[in-house]
Amino acid sequence: MESQLKFICIRQHMFLDQKYVLLLLPSKITLSQFGKEPKYILELKLHSIISWQLNHQNQLVSFGIIWNRIEKLFHSTHEDLMKLREAIKNQIMFKTVHQLYKPLSLLGGSNLDELYLCSDLIDNKQFQIKCHAKNQFEDSMSRIYNEIQCLNKIKSDYVQRLHEVFTGENTVYLIQEYLDGVNLNELLNRVTLDKPQILIIMKQLLTAVKQIHSQNIMHRDLKPTAIVFQNKDSIEGLKLTDFHLAVPINSQINLSDSGTPGYAAPETFKDNYNEKVDIFSVGCIFFKLVTKRDLFYGKTTNEILKLNRTCKIDLQILQIYKLSQNELNLLKDLLELDPEKRISAESALSHPYFNNDTIQEEQLVNNQQQPLLVQNLLERSNGFFQAKTDNFEKNVEEFLVDSESPNICAVPIFKVLMKDSIISNLQVRKKSKLKKSETQEYSQLNFLNHFQTRKSVHQTIV
Repeated sequence: MESQLKFICIRQHMFLDQKYVLLLLPSKITLSQFGKEPKYILELKLHSIISWQLNHQNQLVSFGIIWNRIEKLFHSTHEDLMKLREAIKNQIMFKTVHQLYKPLSLLGGSNLDELYLCSDLIDNKQFQIKCHAKNQFEDSMSRIYNEIQCLNKIKSDYVQRLHEVFTGENTVYLIQEYLDGVNLNELLNRVTLDKPQILIIMKQLLTAVKQIHSQNIMHRDLKPTAIVFQNKDSIEGLKLTDFHLAVPINSQINLSDSGTPGYAAPETFKDNYNEKVDIFSVGCIFFKLVTKRDLFYGKTTNEILKLNRTCKIDLQILQIYKLSQNELNLLKDLLELDPEKRISAESALSHPYFNNDTIQEEQLVNNQQQPLLVQNLLERSNGFFQAKTDNFEKNVEEFLVDSESPNICAVPIFKVLMKDSIISNLQVRKKSKLKKSETQEYSQLNFLNHFQTRKSVHQTIV
C-alpha cells in the first residue's frame, strides 16, 4: 500500500532515543523501527486522537498518541509535522487546543454551541471556534461526528469551511472559517433591502442549497441566522453555517429531529422526508426578504410551532406588497406543500425571477393583477396539507429554544461550567436546563477590543 507521507521521527528515552519511520496510509498511520513491523498503529477515524506540542518560537516540535493509556511523544521537524497535521485534519481529532490557538473574543452562542474568535499561534490566521458540549444530549457525540462528516464531504464556496477538529475533556472544538460579516437576520434588522439585493441573496442561497444537495447532504435547519456573509458591508460571499442537523439524503439516520419553528417544512413533523425540506425553508426566508414579515407569526414559540405544523399558509398579506408575478410564482413554487411537486434548487435557479433582463419589468408589474395571483396561491396552499396535518403529533414542550431577542454585549463574557472552569473573574451563564459548552482548555484570555456578539435569535428543535 503506497504511503501518502513518510518521514523520520524520534521517540526520546532516558538513555537511548529510538528512531521511527512514520507512514501515512489511506486509513491509518504506522510507526515502525527500521526493518521491523509497525509498533504503533493509529486509525484515521474520529475517535482517534493526536496531540501537538509547540516550542517557544511557536513551531511544532512533536505529536503525541495514547498507547496503553500512556501518551507517547514523537519528535520531528516543524515542516514534516505541519504536513502531517494538514493531511490528517478532520479525519481524526486533535487534542490540546490551547497549544495551537489563542482565544480573542466571544462571538455569540446558543443552547447548542458557543462561538469564539481565535488566532492560530503558528501563523496568526483568524478562525472561529465552535464549542460543542459532549454531554449536551445522550447522542451528542454521534451528532458531532455526523456534522463533521457532512462538512468534510461538502465542497462548496457557499458553505463555511471546517478547518480542523479538537477534543477536550468535556468539549469538542470545531475550528472553522472566520466570517466577518453579519448573519441574514441581523442584516434584515439593520437595513431595508431592495429588489436587486434580494435577488443577489436568493441566487447565492439557492446555489448553496443546490451544491449541498448535489453532494447528497440536506441541511434541515435553514434560517436567517444560519446564513452569514463573509465580509462586512457586503451581501456577496454568502455562506451556509450551522450543520448540526445535516444528514445524508435518504440516510438511515433517525429523522425525528426537525428544524426551526417558522422555517421547518411541514413534512418534517413526520418521520420520512427528503432534501425538499430545505427548499421550503428557503421559501420561508424568501417570504421574509420580500415582506419583512415571518411567514408563521406568533407571540410564543409554541404558537409559531402550531402554525408551522398545521401549515395553513395565508398569503393574503401579499396584496399590500408590490411583488412581481415572477416573485409570486417563485414563492409559490418554493412553498408548495406537496414535497413531490415542490421545485428543486436547480430548477429554481432557472426560474424567470433570475432573468436580469426582466427585473425592471417585474418591478413595474400591474398591481391590479396581484389579487388574482394571491388567490391562486391561497388555493394551492390550503388544499394538499389540510388533510395531511390533522394527525401530526408532537409534544411542543420537548423543544428547546434560544432567546427571541439578540443580546448585545460591550465586553466579552466567556460562558463556562463552574465545576470545570479554571477561568476566574468571568460572568457565568445563569442556570439553564442544558449544560453548556465548556472552555476549560483556555487558561488565559486576552480581551483586546469591544465587540458585539453574533447571537442566535431563532430557536431550533433538537
